Amino acid sequence: MSAWLGLTRSGNGILMRKLYLTKADIRQDGMQLPRIYEFMQAPKVIVTNRLHSSLPLPSNVRQIDGLQILRVVAVLLVAWLHISQESGIHPTVPTPMSGVFGVDIFFVISGFIICSVVLRSKKRAGPGAMWDFLQRRLIRIFPIYWFFATMSIVRLAFRHTLLANNYLPIFFLLPGYSYPEMNLLVDFTWTLVFEMFFYYSLAAVLLVSVRRAVPVALAFFCGAVVLGLLMDIHRPLWNILCNPILLEFVLGGGIALLYARLGARKKTGVVLTTLGVLTACVMSVHVPAGASGFQMIMANDGVWERVLTWGVAAGLIVGGVVFWSPSIRTPVGRIAVVLGNASYSTYLASALVIEWTLRQLARVFGSGEQISTVRFFVAQTVCIVAVFTTGWVCYQLVEWPMLRWLGARLATRQSDLSGAGLGPRKNESSAN
Repeated sequence: MSAWLGLTRSGNGILMRKLYLTKADIRQDGMQLPRIYEFMQAPKVIVTNRLHSSLPLPSNVRQIDGLQILRVVAVLLVAWLHISQESGIHPTVPTPMSGVFGVDIFFVISGFIICSVVLRSKKRAGPGAMWDFLQRRLIRIFPIYWFFATMSIVRLAFRHTLLANNYLPIFFLLPGYSYPEMNLLVDFTWTLVFEMFFYYSLAAVLLVSVRRAVPVALAFFCGAVVLGLLMDIHRPLWNILCNPILLEFVLGGGIALLYARLGARKKTGVVLTTLGVLTACVMSVHVPAGASGFQMIMANDGVWERVLTWGVAAGLIVGGVVFWSPSIRTPVGRIAVVLGNASYSTYLASALVIEWTLRQLARVFGSGEQISTVRFFVAQTVCIVAVFTTGWVCYQLVEWPMLRWLGARLATRQSDLSGAGLGPRKNESSAN
C-alpha cells in the first residue's frame, strides 16, 4: 500500500501533517476509509486501524508488545481469582491460586512505563512540565473509570444504598478516612488509589527537575517506606504514603533506568523472564500470597511478604520482557497485544461482567460450595471469555474514542499555546 505525506493548515493557522492513502490502494487491500485522529503528544494526524493495535504513548516512547501480553496475563490472573471469590465455589481437586500476582505485574509495568515517559521528556522543570504530565495521566485514568463509576452510582441509587457510604473520595480515587476500609464504586479499583499517588508524587518532583525526576521519586518512595516501617503508624493517608506495595513501582522505575542506559539485551531478558516464571510457579504452590486483599494492604498486614515474593517475581518477569523485547508477529500474539491494549477497560468491567455471568451460570450448574473440577474450569473459562470480550468492546467503543477526542483537544490546545509563544516549544530541552 502506498501513502503520501501532505501538509495542511488547521483552523488556528498551525501546520499539521496528514498521512493519506489513495482510494485505489484502499480498495486493493480491501480496507474501508480509515479514520484519522490527532495524536496526543504532538500536533500531527496519523492513520489508525480499527483494532487500535497500539496505545496512545508519546511519540518518543516505543510500545513493547511483550508488556501488552503481560497485561493480558495479569488481567487473567486477577479475574480468575475474583471469579472464585465471587462465586464461592471450589473444585473438588485443589488448584494453585496465584491471582493476586496479577496486581503485582500491573504495578511493576506501570512503574516502568511512566518512568520511561518521564526519562524521555524534553520539557523544562516547572508547573508546565508537571501539568503536562498530570493531564495526560488524568486523561488516561479518569474518563473510562468515571464511565463505570457512574454505572455503579446509578445501581446504588436504584437500590437506595447510595447514601449509606461516603463514595466521594473514591470517585476521585482518593483513599478517604475510613481506615482500613475503602468504599469502592467499582470493585477491584483500590489499585488505582496507589497508581494516582504514584503519579501525583512524580508530578511534584517535575516542579523541581525533569532530568533527575525518576531517581529522586524512586528515592522518595524508598525513604517513605522505610519511615513507615520505623514509625509503625496506622492511618489511612499514612498507609498510602508509606506502604511497601509502592516498592513495586520502584522496581518498575529501576527497570526503566537500566533499560534507558543499556537498551535491549535479549539473552539477559530471556534468563530473567524464565527465572521469574519459574519463581512464580513454585510460589503459587508453596508460598502464601501475603496481603491478598486491599483491606490487608491498607492495614499494612503481610505487605512486606507479598512484595519480597510476588513483587520480586513480577519484577523479574517484567524486566525480562523489557530487555528481551520479543517481536510479536503471529496472529495469536497480535490478538493478545490488542487485548492487552484493552486491559484497563477489561479490568474495570470485570466486576460487573463476573457478577452477571455467574448469575447465568448458577442456573446451569446450580448453587453449592463444591463442584467437579471440570465444571469449575468450564465456569471459570466462560467468565474469562465474557470479561475479555466485554473489555475489548468497551475499549473499542468507549475508551478509545474518549482518548482520541480528549487527546485531540489537548494537542490543539498545546499547538495554540506554542504558536502564541505561551507554551513549551517542541525541541525545548531540559536544563535540570
